Amino acid sequence: MFLLMVVALLLVAGPDSKSVVLTGVVSDESCGAAHLKAGDEQCVVKCLRGGASVGHPEWKPQRMVLVARDGSSILFIANPERLKDHAGQEVTVRATAPGKNKTVRVLALLTK
Repeated sequence: MFLLMVVALLLVAGPDSKSVVLTGVVSDESCGAAHLKAGDEQCVVKCLRGGASVGHPEWKPQRMVLVARDGSSILFIANPERLKDHAGQEVTVRATAPGKNKTVRVLALLTK
């Protein structure tokens, strides 16, 4: 499914493009697609920063991911500071095309 999404993005972006437009929910790598419904924003924020602030130092900070609305693909965000205020929210971004490691760099926030 991930390969199909990448191929579709490349077709939309064009063969010479170095960026793609992606829409998904900002989540954390631990919970991933579990945070697709509204109201999970605070859980995502806590998972991203780790559990020390809520009395659980054993919960390590998680990497930020962008999850397709249907949960079919999860991409790691190389520069999470660009989306830190959008945890748990659906966003549309212009980003680098995902590589083999399923990581993208957000170039611009298009909608929130």
